[in-house]
Amino acid sequence: MTNLERLQNFALHGAYANMPMADAVSDTGAGRTVGGLGKIIGDAVVAFNKANVMLPLVTVKQAVKGAITVQFVDYTKIGSGDVSTPGDGADVTTMTSIDTAARSATVSEHVIRTDVSDLAAMGSAEDYTGNVGEVLGNAVAAKLDDDLVTLGESFSQTECGAGTALALDHLFGSMRQLRAAGAPFPYNLVLSPKQVWGAKGLSGLLVENSSGTLADNPLSASKLTNGEIGKVAGFDVYWSDQINENVSSGGDAAGFAMSKGALGLAIGPEGLIRIETERNASFRTTEYIATGFWGEIEIHDGFGVYILSDVS
Repeated sequence: MTNLERLQNFALHGAYANMPMADAVSDTGAGRTVGGLGKIIGDAVVAFNKANVMLPLVTVKQAVKGAITVQFVDYTKIGSGDVSTPGDGADVTTMTSIDTAARSATVSEHVIRTDVSDLAAMGSAEDYTGNVGEVLGNAVAAKLDDDLVTLGESFSQTECGAGTALALDHLFGSMRQLRAAGAPFPYNLVLSPKQVWGAKGLSGLLVENSSGTLADNPLSASKLTNGEIGKVAGFDVYWSDQINENVSSGGDAAGFAMSKGALGLAIGPEGLIRIETERNASFRTTEYIATGFWGEIEIHDGFGVYILSDVS
């Protein structure tokens, strides 16, 4: 199976749940590793699949060998007004142009490193090989999410606003704007933790009614039972802790609604992530380096809606 096939398989079947990010730090005073590189790669990939949220929600293309730039094509919408009703046998002389715009994303490196001393490794009975892989994998996955959710802040279409609490009308307003733009389904709602579980988030809208008592609807029951809201107002609901919850120091969170065609992700020609080791014998340490290869781009601005809401 190629790297792109693995990526596509994850996009279809991978876990979407976010996991807390663990920072990889250089610390020779604590054991980090026992075992070989093969175990590190395996753990890193598993951790990446569990940690990442945005990868299945965007358009993904892999660069070909010998290139690090991927081009995404944005087609201009053609409306019913461009369709004529000619008379029988009449020649249609008006030509309608199908305009396209090229959006290019260039792959760059995203790197994190940690060093492990021989003495620290010898003094630990724990399997730090797996720990190093999980830490580095989660960090790279979190960085990928961070890069993509930051693009959500650039959508020119907006709902809600600074200092305003999220309401159901804002979700339906987002749906209206996406439909008007002709954005293809499915539609995804990507929010911060406070926009989902906070007092001014979806929890407050769906679990309690205006009088503060339990709301009588199926979404409330699901939220109380599972702690999750899978779908609301026609959107599949996701959350990422990489979303800024204090935009301009105002206590507002930068969520967004989008169709898959809104954002593009370019993957390196040799895959998305590489983890390797390098031995430094004179220092009696082993360096562990994780590198992510990607570039991100906004493809179609009308296929996204920026939802800035008060979560303070």
